[in-house]
Amino acid sequence: RESFDVTDYEWDTEKSSDLGSVTGSSPLTSNLGKRLKAKRISFMKKRLASVSNRLTSVSGEREPAARLDRQDSTALTGLRFISKADGAAGWTAVENRFVEITATSGGLLPRSKFGECIGMDSTDFALELFDALARRRLMTQDTIDGDQLREFWEQISAQSFDSRLQTFFDMIDSDANGRLTEDQVRQIINLSSSTNNLPNIQKRTDEYAAMIMEELDPDNIGYIMIESLETLLSHAETRHIRRDSEGSKKLSHMLSLKLNTTRDPKPLKRWYSGLRHFVSDSLQTTSMYFAIPVAFPACEVLIRPFRSSVSTVTIRKVAIYPGNVLTLHLSRPRNFKYQSGQYMFVTCPTISTFEWYGKMHPFSITSAPQDEDLSIHIKVVGDWTNALKEVFSEVCAPPPVRDNYRDAYNREEMNPCSFPKIMIDGPYDAPAQNYKKYNVVLLVGLGIGTAPMMSIIKDIINNVEAKEHSQFSQMEKGTQRHQQGEKESMKTRKAYFYWVTKDQGSYSWFQNIMNEVTERDTNGVIEVNNYCTSICEEGDVRSVFIRTLQSLNHSKNGVDIVSGTRVMTHFAKPNWKNVYKQIAMDHYGSHVGVFYCGEVSLAEELRQLALEFTHKTETRFSFHKENFYPPDK
Repeated sequence: RESFDVTDYEWDTEKSSDLGSVTGSSPLTSNLGKRLKAKRISFMKKRLASVSNRLTSVSGEREPAARLDRQDSTALTGLRFISKADGAAGWTAVENRFVEITATSGGLLPRSKFGECIGMDSTDFALELFDALARRRLMTQDTIDGDQLREFWEQISAQSFDSRLQTFFDMIDSDANGRLTEDQVRQIINLSSSTNNLPNIQKRTDEYAAMIMEELDPDNIGYIMIESLETLLSHAETRHIRRDSEGSKKLSHMLSLKLNTTRDPKPLKRWYSGLRHFVSDSLQTTSMYFAIPVAFPACEVLIRPFRSSVSTVTIRKVAIYPGNVLTLHLSRPRNFKYQSGQYMFVTCPTISTFEWYGKMHPFSITSAPQDEDLSIHIKVVGDWTNALKEVFSEVCAPPPVRDNYRDAYNREEMNPCSFPKIMIDGPYDAPAQNYKKYNVVLLVGLGIGTAPMMSIIKDIINNVEAKEHSQFSQMEKGTQRHQQGEKESMKTRKAYFYWVTKDQGSYSWFQNIMNEVTERDTNGVIEVNNYCTSICEEGDVRSVFIRTLQSLNHSKNGVDIVSGTRVMTHFAKPNWKNVYKQIAMDHYGSHVGVFYCGEVSLAEELRQLALEFTHKTETRFSFHKENFYPPDK
């Protein structure tokens, strides 16, 4: 009996099947097969329990069992190989594309065209999916006919999570032995990061693969099984589930019904009702920031060189970030008083001696009024900004190597005189500076358009801390909270900040500010939401491993692998209607200020939603926009 004792799980499916096939030859062989099967099951259960316990200890919360109830759980609804809109109904479109693509190939679809045929624009990912589906069917050819395509489609569009999980496992399991090695995990991380344009994750593939194996293979067996993969996926999914209260769900349902009510059949009444909100908000989004600037450029070009507000500043620090963004930290002139949300003009005489007489170059101020220095973030998109970047790149370039010796170099410790001369003019008013008069604000920045919002969220934290310090001092002195007739300068009690960007490298622009705000915001005044649109939406199989890594690394180290900050990044684009809806529910009857800075494309959608929710709910939304125009245009 001891000679057949199993001390480790080293049995392949084929070996187990062979033992089972001879169970009828003798009682001894039959009992042996049963004992081996029992030991195999026992070992797998212990191993899954070990993985689940390790994940639980990392997050500090009790996680669900490895195998979740498919009927009741919303945790494992992801792993979609096709979009939500596709499925059984999508087959017609796939079939039409098949006919078109194979018109000249005798009805055979080549492997290279599989992604195009099924509507998956990620070529490399589609090729790996094709290979996995072919391996499962022991197919070796690089072409498939219509019947085989239909079979492939039915598998990837299956409603069963177990089926989708098996397909995903097969994609990683390139040698089809039912086990995933660290090298195979490394390959899927590399594929996923490449597909979602995440170069920073791709650079750390080895590190993240080792982290996953450490969690799922604590005994250093050298591989993981499909059950362990499911445990990891379920851990990531359950951390993202938002558990709403019953009251919140009922209110959400009521709002949905109200928002979907039939429009008034009387056109004139409907037009007048909509106009009532549009006029009040627009005269508030537009009058002071549109009418005056029409005549502004002509006279400003002539008088700016003689204005007392034009100042030469000292450059404290220079940085060039991914995504072609140049950051300047400047000394603050003595009489330069500004508010968060305002902007200033910048010139560099090194580029043009008569700069003030020519183009104007406005940039939002990204520092907060309480900061000692000024800072601006400049997106390099045209002739002038490219010239500015070149000037600073030359100054900041390390000295040439001479005699195999390089001097120690630190651009922050450079002689300030070596930097080019910078002059500023301002500050000037902008819509975002009025955020303080609202109890609740929604701040939306698109790409570099988030620049003024960074100043605002820092200002909010500074004001909240100052108010708490003042209240504490008053309590110590026994004085009243407010003197008679004293007005509060900032009304804001809650801020929702949304930054939407398409490049992972963009987060480095304001990484320090975001970390500072999240660390100092002990009262949860600011809700930070980062969205990276290059990543496939949550639930898409192409991003599922990124989400898994993100969840695991954040629970272990407190850092988001996408943004490099403490804030977990969302995938794809926000559902703006749901954003407004949630704010309307959480702040019933409030007046919400919506401030947007970015390209014109998103502004109209946000404005229409502000009007819709103001008209159909008890919460009023006032929309303010600041369109982003490249400084060279």
